[in-house]
Amino acid sequence: MRDMRNFFLPVFLSASVFSGAAYAALPTEVEDIRTGTDLAAACTMLVEHDLTDEGKLAAKACSDFLGVMVQKVYVATPAGQPTMFSRIGPKQDTNLCFRLPEKLSFVNFAKLILSYGKAHPELDDRPAFETGAWVLSTNFPCPDVAEPN
Repeated sequence: MRDMRNFFLPVFLSASVFSGAAYAALPTEVEDIRTGTDLAAACTMLVEHDLTDEGKLAAKACSDFLGVMVQKVYVATPAGQPTMFSRIGPKQDTNLCFRLPEKLSFVNFAKLILSYGKAHPELDDRPAFETGAWVLSTNFPCPDVAEPN
């Protein structure tokens, strides 16, 4: 029995170190950003102006992700009109509405992502797009629209 324990302990420790290192890797391409945690990790590098090679790649991945998100909104919505995201959340039963501001820098958008993410850890494992959608709808909500009489 003692021999088996000596065998499994190094194997377990090796596997733990390997999986921990893989988990800790920064997203360095936009395709690497899948979850709220990935988005926060990449955007942290943008906000902190990390100048390491990996930090620069992660910052670019954050900028690219946020840029694609905003570009899709501009393509889908006439200028100045509210944008609706539907089927958001674990049950895909939430609709979010926002209006993009006239100016929103990547760094400011990234700061909003980080701030919102810290307050909403439930988004860590959700798709990164949802984190962005919640940030936009919280910070730039649609005006209340009066119901017709």
